Amino acid sequence: MKVSLLGNSQFAVSTAWGLCLSETASEIVFVSEATSTKNRFIPSKEGTPESLRDLVESNALSASDTTLSFSDSFESLAGTDVIILLPSTGQTGFRSTQASKTTGLAIVKRYVSEIQQHASDATVLVAISPANFIAAWMHQARSGGKIIGLGNGAATAHLTAEIAKRTEVSVKDVSALTIGSDAEAYPLPQYCRVNGIPLAQLIGDADAESLCETVSQRYTNNPQSQYTLISHILQVVSAIALDRKRVMSVGTHISAGETSVYLNVPAQIGSNGVEAIVPLELDNDQREQFKKLVTQSAEDQAP
Repeated sequence: MKVSLLGNSQFAVSTAWGLCLSETASEIVFVSEATSTKNRFIPSKEGTPESLRDLVESNALSASDTTLSFSDSFESLAGTDVIILLPSTGQTGFRSTQASKTTGLAIVKRYVSEIQQHASDATVLVAISPANFIAAWMHQARSGGKIIGLGNGAATAHLTAEIAKRTEVSVKDVSALTIGSDAEAYPLPQYCRVNGIPLAQLIGDADAESLCETVSQRYTNNPQSQYTLISHILQVVSAIALDRKRVMSVGTHISAGETSVYLNVPAQIGSNGVEAIVPLELDNDQREQFKKLVTQSAEDQAP
C-alpha cells in the first residue's frame, strides 16, 4: 500500500516512522510543495532532505522493507492508496477555532484539486484541525470521495485513561466509545467495557456521570497533541491497509433526514475506508444531545 504525506514535515517524519515500524505501508512518499517554505523538505547536496536522512537510516536498521521517498510535485500522488493531510507548523497551538479554520482551509484549498487530479480514488485522512469541518468542506468541494476526519482521538484517549484510572485496571483491558463534533465530545458509558465487563458493573451512576463530564471538559479545553494524533493515524491506516474491519469513532459523513454532516461516530473501517456506520442505541438525553450535534454541525459546516 502506498501512503502519501502532505503537510507539516515534523509530523510527517514521526508518522512515517510509526508506519515503518508497523510495516502497514509498502511505500511512503513525502510530498512538499515547491511554492511552500513552511512545510517543505529541503534537499541536501546528496539529494535526501536532512530531516529524512536519519529516518531512512533508522528504517534500514530496524529491517523495515517500507520504501521512503520525497517529492516536490503533486504528480507523485499517482497510485496512492491513502493520503494523510497533516496540520501546518504551529496550527495545533492556535488560540481560536476561527484561526484554525482559516489556516486549515487555506492548506486544503491548495491540495484538493491536485488530489482530485492525481489520486481521486485514494482514501483521504484529514488530520488538520478542525477535522470534521475540513472533511465536510472537502466532501462538498469534491462532490463526495473517501474522506475521514481524525479529530476524535483525544476524546477516546481521555476516556480510556480515565476509566483505567477510576477502575484501577490496565488500559489494555479498556474499550471506550465517544461521539461528537469538532467542539464537543460525548462519552457513551453504556458502550464502555473493561475486558468485556460493562462499566456500569464497576462504577455507580454518579461516578459515570462525573467521568463523562471530566472527559467532555478535557476534550474541549485540551487540543489533540502530536502523539495522540499520530497514534490515531496509525490505527486508521492499519485498519485500511490490513482490511481489519475495525470499529472506531472517526469523522464520518452521515445523513439525518435532509441534513448531511461530518460527525465523530463509530464506523467500520476496512480497505475501502469507512465501509459502514454502526447504529447506536441512545437514551433520551443522548438522543437530544445527538440532535443538537447534528444541528450545530450543519450550521458550522454549511458551504
